[in-house]
Amino acid sequence: MHGNLADGPPDPPEAPLNTTPAAPAPDAPPSPGRPGGRAAKRRAITKGARTVFGREGYSRTSIEAIAAEAGVSTRTIYNHFQGKDHLFSEVVHDSAGQVADAFIATVAEQLSGTDARADLIALGRALVGQRTQFPDHFAMIRQIKAEVQHFSPALIDTWQQAGPLRVQHEVSQRLSQLADAGLLHISSPARATLHFVALVNSEITISPYASRAPSPAQVRACVTRAVDAFLHGYGGAAGTD
Repeated sequence: MHGNLADGPPDPPEAPLNTTPAAPAPDAPPSPGRPGGRAAKRRAITKGARTVFGREGYSRTSIEAIAAEAGVSTRTIYNHFQGKDHLFSEVVHDSAGQVADAFIATVAEQLSGTDARADLIALGRALVGQRTQFPDHFAMIRQIKAEVQHFSPALIDTWQQAGPLRVQHEVSQRLSQLADAGLLHISSPARATLHFVALVNSEITISPYASRAPSPAQVRACVTRAVDAFLHGYGGAAGTD
């Protein structure tokens, strides 16, 4: 999820579906199990949209499907968002920001800055753990990658700035801190970050774990092997990049 997916100008984004419904149904009054209040309804809409976009992709998702998932009327959605493209952009931005915030908070809590191997294992587990902590988000990101031609460079950039680039920056900062403490030998934090991210994700995203969620023990084993490989290149007096 961390790369720049748009190598050239994509096709124009698909027009929002049903942006001007002919006769929208009025909102039903709040009832048990149904969101009530403007803020609660907006949260329900974005949560429902994230689920449906992740399941169906952008092209196949309709405003009606999102309304059904969120438990609101289509009119309520149009009261909050201009259309499907606007809703999608907001959901991607907010969801990516939540994932990055959680990652940064986890790293701040778990890293000591005094033990390179322990810190790198914690950093790697935090990276991999995003996928199980936010499954709807990463389902949606898989759809973005599959349908990138539908999205403008501005939307891709907004997503990258809100989430992936913040995560990369945090990893780079942590690696630099370990290098400053003499625990790693890094001349290019950006390059070391790419290597670290690729290593810790490699076993998780390749068979036998690609089609199912690995257990916590499997995650730790995979991350530990990746960290040991990283330290072989970046740790110790002989480490170089």
